[in-house]
Amino acid sequence: MHFQPLPGKASRRRAEEQFKTVKKVNSETKANTPRQAEAEKTARLRALRLAKEAADKDTANRDAAAAKARRSEPRQRVPGPQASSPAASR
Repeated sequence: MHFQPLPGKASRRRAEEQFKTVKKVNSETKANTPRQAEAEKTARLRALRLAKEAADKDTANRDAAAAKARRSEPRQRVPGPQASSPAASR
């Protein structure tokens, strides 16, 4: 059985892979200065934040669609007590 990751997890995985690629390229081309380390940290945090926002947006969209589907369903009528007519009580 093949497991499909959730959209949020897939976004996070892509962000992590992108960060690792950028980090590898940067470490091969430049000396890792404190400023560069801070830039890498910032890039990683930004990628994670964007992935989280994408996952949150996806969840909100799914919740909104589910709520809309519930509202559009026809309502079931529940039989209530039969009200007597004024003419029947005489």
